[in-house]
Amino acid sequence: MLVLGLSSTVSPSPAYAAPERIHPLNEGASCPDVLIVAASGASDSGADRDPLNEEERTVWGNWINNVTVPSGERFAERPESIGWAYVPYPSSVGLGWEPFPTYQESVRAALESTHRILDDTKASCGERTKFILVGYSIGGEIMHRVATQIGNRSPSGAASTASGMTSVTADDILGVALVASPYRPAGSDSFGEAGPPGGGFMSSEPAQYGALSDRVIHVCRRYDAACDAPRRIAILDLALQVLGQMQFALSDPGRTVSDFDAAIRGLVANVVIDTVHNPQWFDSDESYLDVLRRAADRTENPEVPELTAEELADAVRWATGEGAPLVREKLRREGPRFIEDNRDVFDMILQPYIFLGFVQHMLYWNNNPTDQWYWESEKIVDWVAELAIENGAR
Repeated sequence: MLVLGLSSTVSPSPAYAAPERIHPLNEGASCPDVLIVAASGASDSGADRDPLNEEERTVWGNWINNVTVPSGERFAERPESIGWAYVPYPSSVGLGWEPFPTYQESVRAALESTHRILDDTKASCGERTKFILVGYSIGGEIMHRVATQIGNRSPSGAASTASGMTSVTADDILGVALVASPYRPAGSDSFGEAGPPGGGFMSSEPAQYGALSDRVIHVCRRYDAACDAPRRIAILDLALQVLGQMQFALSDPGRTVSDFDAAIRGLVANVVIDTVHNPQWFDSDESYLDVLRRAADRTENPEVPELTAEELADAVRWATGEGAPLVREKLRREGPRFIEDNRDVFDMILQPYIFLGFVQHMLYWNNNPTDQWYWESEKIVDWVAELAIENGAR
C-alpha cells in the first residue's frame, strides 16, 4: 500500500509517524477509493492531533466518529474502499485560563490543515482517491469555507502543491456534509426534506459553492442556534465576528482589552477605506452594517489596514464637513433597513433557543441500530455509502 503523508501535514514528530490508535478499518494511510476528511467541533480536536488517530469518545469527545467509524464498518468486506482523517486544529473559541487561539485563528488553522490533507493526499494518490468532507459546528464553518474555495476554483486555474501536483478541485469532491453549520443558508433542505426555517448565526445568506452546489448537504435541528438562528440578527452576527477576534484568557484579562481595541481599530480603518476614501460607495446598496460585518470577518484575510492619526482626523473632518450631506443621506436611507435587518434579535429570547438550543446541538450523533430513531449521523453514513458505491468503491 502507498503510505500517505497525512501525519507530515501536522508535525514531523516521530509520535505522528506511527499513529498509536488507528482504527483497523481506517484505510486512510493508504490510497482508499474515498477519504472522509472530518472537522469536529469546539474542543474536539487539537493542533497537534494526528489525523489518523481515534480518540476516546467521551461526553466532550470525538463525536464525529459516529460517521467515520460506521462508514468503515459498512465497507469492512471491501479493503481499501474507505479511509478517514480528522482535521488537526486548535478547535478553540479563545476562552480559557491560559491564552488560546481566537475563534478566527482556530478556523484559519483548520483551513490550512484541511487543504494540506487534501493536497498531500492527491499528490500521493492522484485520481485514485476522491474525498467526502464532513464538518460539525465550528467544523461546519471550516468545511463551508473549504467547499466555497474549492467549488469556485477552476480546474485549469488550480494552484500547484509543493510536489508539483495540481491541488484538489471540485472534480475530486464527492460530497460535503455540513452539520450544525453557522453558515447554513436560511431554510436549507436536509436529505431531501424541509429543514428548519432559520439559518446560521454567522450568516444565513445563500452560499456560493460554485461547482459543488449540488453536492453540499446541510444537517440542522430546529432551535439549534448554530444553524437555525432567526434570520434577521445582523447586529448579533457583527458582535460574534468581533468576539471571534478576541482571546478571553482569565490569566491575562489585559489581552482581552487589547484584542478588543485592535478589532475596533480594524473596523474603523475598513469603514474609512471603503466609504470615505470611496465616495461612490454612498450611492451603492451596501450599508455601513454590511461594511462592518465584512470587515469583522478576518478569518481568511487577517491583515488589517492601518490608518495614521492624521488620516483618521482627515476622515472625520471630511465626514463632518464636505461629506456630511452624503453621510447624513446614507444614514437616513439605512434607518428602515437597519430595523428590518435586526427585527428578529429578540426572538433569540422569546423563542426556546436558550432552553433547547444546547441540547439540540448535541443530538446529531448516535448509531444505535436497535432503537426506533433514524439519527442524523446514521443518515450521513448512508449518504457516504451511496456516494462511495456510485464512485465505484472496490
